[in-house]
Amino acid sequence: MNVEINDQIKPHNFAPSPDFKWLCDELFVKIDSIQKQPGKHGAFKPLTRRYFEIISFFVKLWRKTVGDNIYPALILILPYRDHRIFNIKDYTLIKAICSFLKLPVKSATEKRLLRWKRRAGKGVKLSDFCVEEIKRRRSEPLTKEKITIDKLNECLDQLAEERTTRGRGFKNLADSVIFKYCLDNMSFTEMKYYFDIILKNRVIGGQEHTFLNCWHPDARDYLSVVSDLKTVADKLWNPSHRLKKNDLGINIGLPFAPFLAKRFNMSYDKIAHKLRGDFYIEEKMDGERIQLHYMKYGQELKWFSRRGTDYTYLYGENVECGTVAKYLQLDPKVRECVLDGEMVSFNTTKNSVLPFGLVKSSARESLTTEGILTQGYRPLYMVIDFLYLNGVSLIDIPLNIRKHYLSSILNPYPHAVDLIHSIRCFDETSIKSSLEKAIIMGSEGIILKQSRSKYEIGARTDNWIKIKPEYLEQFGENLDLVIIGRDLGKKDSLMCGLAVLEETEKLDSQPINHVIDLDSDEEERRRRSIKKLISFCTIANGISEDEFKQIERETKGKWKKTESQKPPRILEFGSKIPEEWIYPEDSIVLEIKARSLDNTESSSKTFKAGCTLHGGYCRRIRYDKDWTECYTLTELWQERKKNIPSPKDPNNEKPKKSETNRKLQLSSRLDQTLSYDDGAKISNIFDGLIFYVISDYTASQDPKRITKEELCNLVSGHGGKLTFNATSDNHIRGKLRIISSKYTLECKILIERGYDILSPQWIIDSINNDSLVRIEPRHCFSVSESMEKMARTRVDYFSDSYNVEITEDRLEEILKSNEFDSHFSTISSDLISNLENIPLFLFSKRVIYIPEGFSYLQTQFLKYKIRLYGGQLAANLNQCNLIIIPNGRTDLRVYIINDLRRLLSSFVSKTKLPPAIPWIVTPEWLDRSIEENIQVPEEEFSAV
Repeated sequence: MNVEINDQIKPHNFAPSPDFKWLCDELFVKIDSIQKQPGKHGAFKPLTRRYFEIISFFVKLWRKTVGDNIYPALILILPYRDHRIFNIKDYTLIKAICSFLKLPVKSATEKRLLRWKRRAGKGVKLSDFCVEEIKRRRSEPLTKEKITIDKLNECLDQLAEERTTRGRGFKNLADSVIFKYCLDNMSFTEMKYYFDIILKNRVIGGQEHTFLNCWHPDARDYLSVVSDLKTVADKLWNPSHRLKKNDLGINIGLPFAPFLAKRFNMSYDKIAHKLRGDFYIEEKMDGERIQLHYMKYGQELKWFSRRGTDYTYLYGENVECGTVAKYLQLDPKVRECVLDGEMVSFNTTKNSVLPFGLVKSSARESLTTEGILTQGYRPLYMVIDFLYLNGVSLIDIPLNIRKHYLSSILNPYPHAVDLIHSIRCFDETSIKSSLEKAIIMGSEGIILKQSRSKYEIGARTDNWIKIKPEYLEQFGENLDLVIIGRDLGKKDSLMCGLAVLEETEKLDSQPINHVIDLDSDEEERRRRSIKKLISFCTIANGISEDEFKQIERETKGKWKKTESQKPPRILEFGSKIPEEWIYPEDSIVLEIKARSLDNTESSSKTFKAGCTLHGGYCRRIRYDKDWTECYTLTELWQERKKNIPSPKDPNNEKPKKSETNRKLQLSSRLDQTLSYDDGAKISNIFDGLIFYVISDYTASQDPKRITKEELCNLVSGHGGKLTFNATSDNHIRGKLRIISSKYTLECKILIERGYDILSPQWIIDSINNDSLVRIEPRHCFSVSESMEKMARTRVDYFSDSYNVEITEDRLEEILKSNEFDSHFSTISSDLISNLENIPLFLFSKRVIYIPEGFSYLQTQFLKYKIRLYGGQLAANLNQCNLIIIPNGRTDLRVYIINDLRRLLSSFVSKTKLPPAIPWIVTPEWLDRSIEENIQVPEEEFSAV
């Protein structure tokens, strides 16, 4: 902010505050009349023109009869932009109103209101139904105290304070003196919009931009930067006074959108070139972005999150109190300033930074114990930038100068306030060495900042770049997904969706591996233009009983039965339709971690997104986000694009597969025989049997063909004899095996003569099992009724063999079979639930390395559990995708972990891109994964 801004004249109103009823009649009612009955009153005019005329008339009326300060009305007109927190949802309001009306618990009225959306037409809100029910039981008060706009704002201030200090329940709202006062003194019209305001609904529909543009031509752009209605109202009250480019800056005491780092998938030398060969490297901290507004020489402080949430109560309102504030030591000449930083949790015992999830809990612990650290950890504020000083904005000053100023005005305090460590670098070698150090330290990664870059509010540009080591067996960043459906059971299965933006609607039909390259800044501006939500995955793992109860409380009364009420157009599902669905605005957001992206043919039909997540796991409920901030389809495309290797990069080239490298994943024994051509014998599996092979073979799970010649090689290589006359009398009875997978003319003749014909699959299964397997239904191409009956006794209802050990490919084949679908649909939901708990191949794709030096028995027990659940053991570090550190002496563990990190850091110099490295975890990761029957997030079990 410029110095002159503090001295400019503030807007004021020359007339007393108008009645709230006047605001309702002159603006809200008129806009509602168009939304509910667009065909009446001036229907010959376009809707946009009619909205504009109503809003512009109201704005002129306000300026002429009230004054230039629109803020008292603005926070009522745009309540969802208001920073006051009421913590009131539909369920809370309905229960409170029923209590106010003295209705019995679970009355017919309450049930009717809880199902209000089933009766709601276009433009009809919960407030309409609430007022309708109140009208039936009471009339408008004849003698009442007029509620002005200022008076209503006073009431809302008190209500917000009550809801924060006394609790969020409906009983506290029903007993609130302020809430009762408003209902006792409001007309029905006022009451309707009062309910909309405390629910933070869009009172004027989608006309926010129209209203802001009518008030001031720069108001819309300014609000997108400062995110504060008070700032907009104080600054932009005179339409003739236009903003300059440098006006879109910092406002002391008010939150702003921080500058964010971009993530690139490019080589180190290209990143160095993009940063113009002069940049700072900083450690990427695992915390929460927090901005500090320091005012009146420290007598007044404000702490804001990235989203503008006020955490002053946690960290301190002045330098004499608070968990962090009392440790601030600034130069005495600093009257006011703004610092940008990261709030992390610091372990005072181990002198290390703890995971992100402990940030607020560490602050609360320090707060409740008045600074006495009973848990050994506390909040630590790492300052990363300096943006404002004594009325002067520093955002246009180069970063290197801002850093110099910062180091001269701030004195760090151990374990409470510190400066982020940074080094100035000039080439890709520095990037590699810094990333190596980050891996050795177990850090999240590094941030690169162009040394002369300005601080760009709310932007994400090429001047700040983040580099994180890619971890094996992990799908990109965590995803914030909104719940859109559920299937009920002992453990609810929650269906989550992706947002499809207006601009990407035309791309919705593209396959997931279609490369889309949209600018991330443009994407950030589109986030709220959501066209629809499409189903993407189902999640049940990682959600505790308490979290399930919390989700149920938050969404109670808002679920719709799919069989009785079809989902609205904003929700789109694939072939998997949930039992119940929910409107996105009534739902909540989950942070999901996944092992990989499942892009199989079956998942493309099951979910509308065309793919789903493999190994999805809920990390936490995102109370700080709403449905408009969830993960988008465009972001999924970007993530998919990032994982597609460039054909020009020799580091990413994969060797071409040979003709014998088939998807059947046959054993080495079978692979050897497929190339057999010299009569050499590999085994005696088919010794004494005579084979007549009629046709080639194509397995159901593999489009590649095994030729007739290759089948003959398989038989000969494993001791069988070949014949070219199936009807010869020389064949020993019971030793002939006729093999075919096609109904050729010769095959049909043999069937008519009573011969049994086997599928080539029997040959393959016998070789893979290193012995003759008994004939099962999948081996019967055309056999007698008695043989088919005998074959069926050797498998269960799902065609799973009693005798042959099942493979992963065979399991997948069974799951996709028609037999499985038909039998599975007849069994009970309890049995289905139990089947899901069978730990089949839990660690099947894990190659785990356990370093030496620990207790033999403990190490052997870990190896036993890994193999028991399908995992593999790696002989050395280069082969693994996970490292487990057994429990033992602390000094030994620390020594081995440091040595492993040093070895992993050497991978950086071997690749042009950030390397894929394995996580180092504790044995608790194994136990928790087995307990929950899914591979849980590794970062929560990191071996520190």
